[in-house]
Amino acid sequence: MPHAPIFILGSHKSGTSLLRSLLDGHPDLFVIPFETHFMALLGRWITYSYRKQAPVDDANFLEGLVEILESYAQSVDRQADVVLGDRLDMDAVRAFVGEMDEADDPIQALTALKQLLPQVVEGLDSAQGKRAVEKSVEHLEVALELAQTFPKAQFVHIVRNPYANMVALRKFKAKDQGYPLINKVYKSLESGYYWLQMNQKLIPHYKVIRYEDLAQNPVVEMKALAEFLQISFDERLLEPTMLGDPWGGNSAYGQFKAISAAHLDRWKEEITPLEANLVTQHFGHVLDQYGYEKLPWMKGKLKPSKGESLKRYVYNRLYPLYLR
Repeated sequence: MPHAPIFILGSHKSGTSLLRSLLDGHPDLFVIPFETHFMALLGRWITYSYRKQAPVDDANFLEGLVEILESYAQSVDRQADVVLGDRLDMDAVRAFVGEMDEADDPIQALTALKQLLPQVVEGLDSAQGKRAVEKSVEHLEVALELAQTFPKAQFVHIVRNPYANMVALRKFKAKDQGYPLINKVYKSLESGYYWLQMNQKLIPHYKVIRYEDLAQNPVVEMKALAEFLQISFDERLLEPTMLGDPWGGNSAYGQFKAISAAHLDRWKEEITPLEANLVTQHFGHVLDQYGYEKLPWMKGKLKPSKGESLKRYVYNRLYPLYLR
């Protein structure tokens, strides 16, 4: 089913990159090793906090794609989506793009990616006859359009314990700027849970996986996923890879060599009262629906967090009042 793409969805730091890495080695799949943001490049209105943009009527897909590829070629951040480094030939990118027709819709955009990337990314095999696998977090907002554009498409949404996801995303954003503004972290998760609920109601081929189940029972979960995707199951679906090489992950808790449940509860040692209470108060329905334990109300929310500036401290303590 080469015309039945697979879209991986989920919030930042929910396990989307891990899931992509597990599909990477399957011979029937063309797994794009980075977030393409192709719907944003086509000018779609995106409200997701960390990828926000207004609608763009005269979007230039190819120009935007070159900019994204340049950023991946230069990135050295292991916790980011991907580090391509020497695997990406930017001279070849510019040469091929210069000969390509502009993409004006999702079908043309995905086709362009399948044509271009094997020519310029070392280790990425041809997409001929294979199903494309794409992961961009903001695509959860445009999944319905993707489902209408690609009627045979399948969607896999990974959800993580909201408390753990809050901590992981906050740590990711804090590594360069100190403790972040909590509203963007909160709104990113809120958007993810809203579209998780809506997409399940509106899109028929939509599977939800809990990150914790994948980490604890990878064989069971990947067999079920293979059945859903109608692909064969083999041991390669249990080995995280990127472009065929072992993938060490982008976790805030260090690199790994295999799927592991070792850090599932680490968030309990690191969550702040502010973060925990936001989840408890506003995401209780998510906790209940997906079988996560709800924490009791935590005291000490006025205590400053590590790396939190005075300005951000004031903003972050006032933000929960705004949400009431």
